[in-house]
Order: sequence, then structure tokens, then C-alpha cells
Amino acid sequence: MTDFPSPWIRRGALLAILLLFLMVWGFAGFSKLQSGVPVWFPDKFGNTILAKFPGLTASFWMLALAELAGFGLAVVALLRGEFLERTPPVWTSWMLVWSLFVFVQLGLGQWLTAEFNGTAQLFAYFAGTLVCLLFVGSSRPRVVGS
Repeated sequence: MTDFPSPWIRRGALLAILLLFLMVWGFAGFSKLQSGVPVWFPDKFGNTILAKFPGLTASFWMLALAELAGFGLAVVALLRGEFLERTPPVWTSWMLVWSLFVFVQLGLGQWLTAEFNGTAQLFAYFAGTLVCLLFVGSSRPRVVGS
């Protein structure tokens, strides 16, 4: 069990995790909503399986919705104050699990287009998200002096 000198250190870390994913999924999802399918998208993915199923337009919007869903889960967790640990971090955990699947979705696109450097970066994002999930899911730590 990890000792924290103050419960606010863990709460601060939980808040930072939420704010990070709010930024990641918020900027990614809302920019896709605002700009729509980019002109380069068919050139990049037109020769992949995504062009046939579910289709390029559907693939783009499914990704945008997945990112916005991650943003929505983070918003709910923030509004519930889960980072304060008055309630279990259920929505935070769901947001992180959802994020793992979004990174898998993004990684698939990178693999299909042979962008292996991007795939390696997404693997790091996946691993970092998994670390966050393990931190969030760990039992409430014992505070030194309590």
C-alpha cells in the first residue's frame, strides 16, 4: 500500500488525470465536429479495409463520436467530484477503459497505413492510460499519520 503524506496528493493526481483526458478527447472530438472529414482522409485510408467496411465517412465519424464519448465520461466524473474520493471513481475508470479502446481504434488506423512511428506513440498512450487506470483503481491509500 502506498503512503501519501496527504490525501490531497492523491486527489490532485486524480484531478490531473481527468483534466488531461478532458483536453485530449475534447480537443480531438470537437475539432473533428467543427472541421468534418478532412480532404486527406480518403487518400490516406482509401486503400484500407476501412474504405469497404464501415466506409471512410462512417469510420471518421465513429472515431469522432468515440473521442467525444471519452470527453463526456470525463465530464461526468469531474462533475461528480470523483477526484475528491467522496464517491468511488466509477466514471473515471469507465473513461479510462473507453480511452484504451479509442487508442486501439487509432492504432488500427496507423497500422493499416503502415505508420509505425505513430503506432508506437499510440502504444505509449495506451500504456500510460493503463497506468492511470491502475492508479485510479487502486484502493484508497493509507495516509501517513492517520
